[in-house]
Amino acid sequence: MQSLKNSRDWGETVSLFAALVLFVALPNRYTIGGPTATLVLGIVLGVICLLSLYWTITGERRMTRRVMLTAAAVLGLIVAASMAKIAYLVIYQAGTIDGPRLLETAFVIWVCNVILFAVAYHWIGEGEFVFPRSDGAATAKPLVFLDFIFLSFTTATAFSPTDTPPLTTRARMYMMLESGISLATIAIAAARAINILK
Repeated sequence: MQSLKNSRDWGETVSLFAALVLFVALPNRYTIGGPTATLVLGIVLGVICLLSLYWTITGERRMTRRVMLTAAAVLGLIVAASMAKIAYLVIYQAGTIDGPRLLETAFVIWVCNVILFAVAYHWIGEGEFVFPRSDGAATAKPLVFLDFIFLSFTTATAFSPTDTPPLTTRARMYMMLESGISLATIAIAAARAINILK
């Protein structure tokens, strides 16, 4: 049986590839810096994807986690840049907004937000949350990245803890920030885009 250090967790790599696919499939979204900034961030994300794939194949869990923290920083830049751009457009240039483009932007922000905070929750560790376990389950069995994706997804969707409450102030602040970004994305971007498309 592999040790925790050498065990493979493909969830991290798959989520990172999902973010890269969004970058390639939806290049027309709103972001600060225009096409040049998007291209640079896309290349950086692609390189990180390759590194994540390599370290996942070799089973070096510690290096995979470092790569994922770097990916989280890049995804954080994407979310922040896109949110700043759409907030500016909605407030100062509402008449110039393209509905489908704004909807694409909101979708990318939401998905990257889920991945970003899944990485954050995985990094701070399961000890800061109460994950439900079935009766008789081995308490020593480590959680996988998909468990944290689920936690992040439910936080972004319900805007609050669901079946996995936080135990520490840091975890609560992370969950509050994720819910705030998700709520702002829906309230500002998605709602405005739907209003334009009516």
